[in-house]
Amino acid sequence: MYDVSETSPAPKIALVGSVALWVLFSWWFLLHDGLTQLGAHFGHPLLYGDLLRRDCLVAAFSIYCIRLYFTTFLFLKRGMTWGGAITISLWALFIFMTMSIGGGIHAAPFGPVAILGILLFLFGSWINSYSEYQRHAWKQNPDNKGKLYTQGLFRFSRHPNYLGDVILFSGMSLIAGAWFTAAIPAIMLAGFVFTNIPMLDSHLHDHYGAAFDDYAKQTSKLIPYIY
Repeated sequence: MYDVSETSPAPKIALVGSVALWVLFSWWFLLHDGLTQLGAHFGHPLLYGDLLRRDCLVAAFSIYCIRLYFTTFLFLKRGMTWGGAITISLWALFIFMTMSIGGGIHAAPFGPVAILGILLFLFGSWINSYSEYQRHAWKQNPDNKGKLYTQGLFRFSRHPNYLGDVILFSGMSLIAGAWFTAAIPAIMLAGFVFTNIPMLDSHLHDHYGAAFDDYAKQTSKLIPYIY
């Protein structure tokens, strides 16, 4: 998964292009008549909720897509398989639809909880993107080729990009305001803890050996000073 020989840019292009399509779909769904048509199709009329909430969700989806573009084409140097691209694309579609339905019909006024959600979304997005940028900038120095990056936000967490994802989607859930959307960051956290982190740590151990082992002993896996 982390040692991909695929060099074609096609899977990356397909991933970013499909997520951009999901964003456009969410615009129609939340700000035009998509939600109404969905309710009519299933015989259960759905009424649009708070407009500001829907605007913020569409903005969050758009920001996520822009970040995905830069991460995929600028920061992610390794290849991407078609299986990986399809999985991420479908997961993004599931997230956008779940958040859109939950937030789209939520009639409660946009209040402090939703504002907290915006702050968490922005903070998590910053953690994810800035940690990736720091590592990318460090790797541009030829003297660092083949070395393990342990600086910047990676001093506090071995996987700050994963932490950023959990925080930003928790924030998105609070913006949506529907209880069932909390399943998104919960599923994501479980996937990171039980699948992604063990697999990536094993890959890093194989690739960097003692350097990674020493780093792992001193640095939390995900949440600084906690886990």
